[in-house]
Amino acid sequence: MSQIQLGAIDVFRRFRAAIAALTVVALSLVACASSGVNKGDFNLVSYEEEWQLGSQLERDIDRQMQVLNDPAANAYVSRVGQRLVAQSELAQAPWGFHIVADPQLNAFNIPGGHVYVHTGLICAADNVAEFAGVMAHEISHGVARHGTEQLSKAYGANIVAGLLLGGSPPIYQQVLAQVVATGTFAKFSRDAEREADHLGVIYMYNAGYDPHGMVTMFQELIERRQRQPGSVESFFASHPLTEERIANVRAQIDQLPPRQNLVLRDAEYQDLQRRVSRYCGT
Repeated sequence: MSQIQLGAIDVFRRFRAAIAALTVVALSLVACASSGVNKGDFNLVSYEEEWQLGSQLERDIDRQMQVLNDPAANAYVSRVGQRLVAQSELAQAPWGFHIVADPQLNAFNIPGGHVYVHTGLICAADNVAEFAGVMAHEISHGVARHGTEQLSKAYGANIVAGLLLGGSPPIYQQVLAQVVATGTFAKFSRDAEREADHLGVIYMYNAGYDPHGMVTMFQELIERRQRQPGSVESFFASHPLTEERIANVRAQIDQLPPRQNLVLRDAEYQDLQRRVSRYCGT
């Protein structure tokens, strides 16, 4: 074989190796398409695909769940949500906040910046700081992209085709059916819950809400589970809540710099509770 032929083969091999390396890098970037919050976690869904999925789910949830159509109530919940989102890494993304007319003490996030809170939880929260604590926690699941990470791990390379190609793909229908039937999108790991707690405390504090509200709301949920386990079944099905988590949140709050005028109560929240009271059960 001539020197020229050997040189050509060597060039080809280097070119092929370079292409392979670029392919690996590209796949790694797609697989790690999470926000800076948990940058290294496995996620096969891009931001654009996630927000497309969120829009699809929102339309179908509106048709299949009793989402409250009360402009004043929705506007207040949205103001609280947007105040918290403004402190997050996805502050510029389009978020949506919704009220579900259901006496269960529950709240959930779906991919693509949508947070749903049940009327039962609104009535159970003693003040706006407790309500904001739950909202901040759910927003944090969305910012950390825990939902699409769970889907990526469960369905692998089939995830995008199974959710986003239109029609009624089986994976999409399975996800939608779970949300409608149980009021949960995914069961999160303890690490995901800890991350959502940690981010939620930061968002609350920076938004001007008293982060102790997250602690007292979590305590209320645990006490309700002991007194009326059926009333919090949906929340605990997707959010493993322990005394250790509450202790961790307390310790994080203790490390925050003192700040005056953190919001605990406001009259508008009491008005929200009156507006939704007929959907709160006994």
